[in-house]
Formats: sequence, structure tokens, C-alpha cells
Amino acid sequence: MKIADLNELAADAKRLTDRAKSTGPKSPEGKLRSAMNAVKHGLAAKNLLLPGEDVESYESRLDGVFMALAPADEAQAQLAALIGDDLWKLARLDRIEQGIVLGRIEELLGLTHTSDAAARTTSALVVLGTALRQWEAQPQPTERNADFIRRLTAMSDAVDTVENLVIDLPVELMSRCNELLARLHIPIGGNVVPMDVYTEVFQAAGKVMGVLMNKGDQDEAAQGELRKAIATIALPNEAELKRLARYKKMLEDSLQRRLQTLEQLRKLVVASPATAETTERAREYRVKLRLVG
Repeated sequence: MKIADLNELAADAKRLTDRAKSTGPKSPEGKLRSAMNAVKHGLAAKNLLLPGEDVESYESRLDGVFMALAPADEAQAQLAALIGDDLWKLARLDRIEQGIVLGRIEELLGLTHTSDAAARTTSALVVLGTALRQWEAQPQPTERNADFIRRLTAMSDAVDTVENLVIDLPVELMSRCNELLARLHIPIGGNVVPMDVYTEVFQAAGKVMGVLMNKGDQDEAAQGELRKAIATIALPNEAELKRLARYKKMLEDSLQRRLQTLEQLRKLVVASPATAETTERAREYRVKLRLVG
């Protein structure tokens, strides 16, 4: 026998011993849990919910189902819980369908010139922003050392990349950037870095950054308008629609069967009008289910 098997047997023996010594739950919550041991909600929130779904929303919806259906016994309470789960899944299906449509919109948007232009602007912003952070890092180089060469090379490459990625940039501004960088590439006055030129490069590159940010805002606005137009034609493909329809039909059938079963169970008990007492009993069943879920 494996060690893991021995450990499991030992754990089982301890649980049996503890159970024999126990005199039962003492607290009201413990008594509620014990009273509903036979009612195990197989689709409890911890198993039913997907990542990102809200437990409180699920619990609130299930509370509403219990109050509406007013189960009168444990069997009816179990059915009410399953009905609540089916309703939750149907609501999730609507969100899935919406997500598919949104994904289709983004897919179609990615095929447009507007999307390509926005991606280019974003890349240019990242490249130039990185070079600017290196350029203004402290301490600033006063000699043409390795750190200065690294910053100069990075800024020159960034300006070239921006010009290649983005069209319609101000010609005078880009020419000024290139002129200043060329002056720094040529050693003048020994090994000393001309700090006035170094500062002017930062200022000019900062202006280019501002132009790119404005262009990014314009691209985003254009994409927003294009999304609205694409939304009128961005339907899921036929296979996706068929899968969604089959799953929805399965959930609706399940919901209908459970409602019919609940109605049949109610016919087996003495019919009585809803009262404050039956409403409170439904609430108690709901609380008990939450405790054992």
C-alpha cells in the first residue's frame, strides 16, 4: 500500500473518531447547516461561476428566484436552486453573444486603414517615449562617454522610426530634430557635450511626442466612429450562431422541465395561499442552501 493511501486511511479514521465524539452543532448557523445536510446544491457558486463573474450578483439573483418560487420543502428548494442556475446560464449566454459580436467588430476594424494607422502611432509613441526617458535620465552626460553615445544612438533611431511609421508629421519640426542630432554626432570642442544642444534635442523631441499624442487621440476618435458603423454588420459567423442557438435551446428545455417538475411537486402537497410564513420559510431554505454550498 502506498504512503498516500495510508495517509488517507488515517485521515478517515480521525474524522470518524471526531464525529463519534461530537454532540452536534451548537451555533444557529451550524444547526442550519446540519438541518440541510440532505440538500446539497450540486451547482454551488464556487463551481458554477466562471472567472470574472460576481458571486454577489449570482447570490442576489438566486435570492430573487427563491422568493418568487417560494419552495415549501427541501425537494422544491433544490429545484429552485437549479432553476436559478439555468437562469444564470441564460444570462451568461447573452454576455457571451455580446462578446462574440464585440470580437467580430475588433476583427473587422483590424482590417481597416484606420486601425493600421493607430497601431503605427502607438508604436511611434512607445519608441520615442523610451528614448526621451533615457535622454532626461540623471545624471546628464557632460562628456562624450559610453552613456552619451547610447542615449544619442537611441534618440536618433527613435526619430528615424517615428518618421518611417507616421506620415504627415510637421516637416520643420522633424528637420530641426535631425539637425540637432547631427550636431551632437560631430565632436566639437573636444570631448565635451554641448548642453544647450542636448537640451534643445529634448525640447524638440518633446514637441514631436505632443504631435503624436494628438494624432493618437484623433485615431482613437476615428476608430470609435468606425466601430459604430461596423457594429451594424459585425454578426457572428453561421457556425457560432448555430452553437449559441443549440446551447440556448438546451438551457431553455432544462429550465422548462424543472419548472414543470416543481409544479408537479406542488400538486402533491396541500395547496395554500402565500403568507408571511411561507415567504419566511422560502428565505430559510435559501439561507440553508447558501450555508452548505
